[in-house]
Order: sequence, then structure tokens, then C-alpha cells
Amino acid sequence: MSPPAGKGPAFKIKSRIVHANTVIVPRSRYPIKPPKGLTANDLRLPKFVRREDMMKLLSGSQKNNPAKLASVHGLVTAELAVAFPDVDKQWQRSTGAQNRVSWRFLGGDLVLEATIAVHVLDDDRPLDKDGLSQKLFAVIWEHELEHVLDDIEIARDWLPGQVRQDEWTRRYLVDGQELPDPTFDHYIRKNNLTSWFRDGPWLGERNRRADIRDSAANYAHVSDAINEIRAKMTNR
Repeated sequence: MSPPAGKGPAFKIKSRIVHANTVIVPRSRYPIKPPKGLTANDLRLPKFVRREDMMKLLSGSQKNNPAKLASVHGLVTAELAVAFPDVDKQWQRSTGAQNRVSWRFLGGDLVLEATIAVHVLDDDRPLDKDGLSQKLFAVIWEHELEHVLDDIEIARDWLPGQVRQDEWTRRYLVDGQELPDPTFDHYIRKNNLTSWFRDGPWLGERNRRADIRDSAANYAHVSDAINEIRAKMTNR
């Protein structure tokens, strides 16, 4: 079932969005204005974490604070996984001269899965029958939803094109060239194809967009709103 000469196998790059936060929150529950592009399914109650746990999240290799905000009330993490749903059926093993083993892609799907999680400080948890705490939470959550939108758009709209244009993809998927067994072991069996795209285009684009969202100019109104609400909570 080798691909025809001069033509690679048929395949699709598909994106899958997974929300680590499981509870869907009705939009009317809190005074928020979600960014355009998000659906009701994307409005998930954040995980509330202690300040020290937030610092650990920030120090993680894939959970960064590229804009270096002095005070962090919320954080969106996103983990990328790149995989072939059925490796055994999508890759054909062959043995050549001197028992040299190689693999050829037969087609099918390549799935880009982004698992997104929203975290908010436990100190900013909304309390029942406390309008100010709910308003504070809404300001923080609304900003984090902008990062959620960015991650969804990257995985769904931007990354597939980058993956298809990548030299590895063009060589072994688009053109259907033989993949030496050591290379197959590295990228497919040991799943280093994930790190290839995660640490390259995915992380670079995430950081670029986060720098814009959290720049001093763009984050100023969020910080001012938080300080204003906090002051009212202190003086009531």
C-alpha cells in the first residue's frame, strides 16, 4: 500500500481542543464579556490555586509568564500533543539491503491536541452573595479567557499550516519519503514529534500573543480594575 510514485499519501491535520477545567459556567453567572470567538462550551470554571502553587505553575517550562507581570492573578496553561491515532496502520515497515529497516507513511490523520487549563488565585475566588468578589473574579477571568481564545486559535487555525509547511512534514508525510528506523523511533515511538512542534512554532506563537495581551499598555485597565475593586472590598 505504498503511495503512488511522485505523489504522497493523503492525510489531514486535525486539531482537537480539550478543556482541563470540567465545569461549564453560564455566561450570565458572572458579569463578564467573553471575547468574540469563544463558545458557551469554552466558558469553564477555573481551578483555584494557592499563591505558592501559582508560582510553581509560572516556573514550569511550558507555563510561562513571558510578559513578566509583577502580580499574577490568573494563568492559562496549554499542553500540546502531536500524534497519529493509529501508528500501526498509518506507517508501513519494510526491510531492505543489509536488513536496514525503514518506515513509510501511508496516510490518515495527524492530530494536534491542545489541553487548556485556566488557573485563578484562591484569594480571588468569587463568594456567594458578595457582588464585589464576583466582580473581581469576572475581571480576572475575562482577561484569562482572552488567552484561552489565543490558544484555541493557535491550535485550530494557525498551527496546522505551520505543521504542514515544516520540512519534516513535507519530507515524510507530504512526499511520503522513507523514514529510517532510528528516526522513526525518535519521532514516533518516543513521541519527540510533539516536542518538535511544541517547543518550536507552538511555544513561539503562544509567547508572542501573551506578550501582547499582557503588555503594560494592554494590561493596565485590568490592573486598575482589580485595584479599584480591592480598595472597595477593603473599605466596606
